[in-house]
Amino acid sequence: MADARARTARISSAPNLLGVARILATPVVCALVLVEAPGAGIAAFVIFGIAALTDWADGWLARRRDEVSPLGVFMDLTADKVLVAGVLVAMVEVGLLPTWMVATIVVRELVISGVRQVAAAADVVIPARALGKSKTATTLVGMAVLLLAWDATTGGPLAGTGLAGSLEALGFWLMVAATALTVVSGWDYLRGALPILRGGRT
Repeated sequence: MADARARTARISSAPNLLGVARILATPVVCALVLVEAPGAGIAAFVIFGIAALTDWADGWLARRRDEVSPLGVFMDLTADKVLVAGVLVAMVEVGLLPTWMVATIVVRELVISGVRQVAAAADVVIPARALGKSKTATTLVGMAVLLLAWDATTGGPLAGTGLAGSLEALGFWLMVAATALTVVSGWDYLRGALPILRGGRT
């Protein structure tokens, strides 16, 4: 049993390596967005899409291989936040998203991370809720659509399709919905964690 726990806690396990790959993909996607070169947008979309899929794959793989560990949970949550926050900041830089929207999403993630740390210190695990999962899915889809819009805007393969305006509008409103879900799900987490924050237990 001890050997199994030691094995699953290694950074070199397949699920953890997927988390590392997600982190490493973040600066690549950001750089592709910021260079504004023809074709960079579609490349950013492909890399971002693959990285986002690993968010599902690493958890599924860890459960299937019975390799769920505190390190794995940490890598999964950290990689998700690094990918989303990093690319969102790049999108603000090039004008794809307003600062207030990205700030709302990032601040929420920081607050909930703090709540999870307090809960962990009390040996309480706060599971992902339906609203939180919906927020994550909507955010990732909205960001992917905006990367396609960026490709069309910067002279990439989608430039001649005339879809730039429609993709940008769709991506923006998906992110509006994601921001609303961010606020609502954040409050849902906080409300559920109030007993812990007050010194009790859920």
